[in-house]
Amino acid sequence: MSTQTFLSGFFLGLLLGTVLTYGALQVLSRQRIRCHKREIEELTEQFQELFRQIDRGKNKNR
Repeated sequence: MSTQTFLSGFFLGLLLGTVLTYGALQVLSRQRIRCHKREIEELTEQFQELFRQIDRGKNKNR
């Protein structure tokens, strides 16, 4: 009886650990994606500002 209880607890713990690990990895993945999107948006804004400055410089020389 104790072996059956041990194995039941072991497999239940294994299953719960797998489910919780999967959930934690999903959360971390979503956070990483949000962070990358923010970085891409910042870089895009910086490039747009740089090109605006370049265009202003070209218009002044004409």
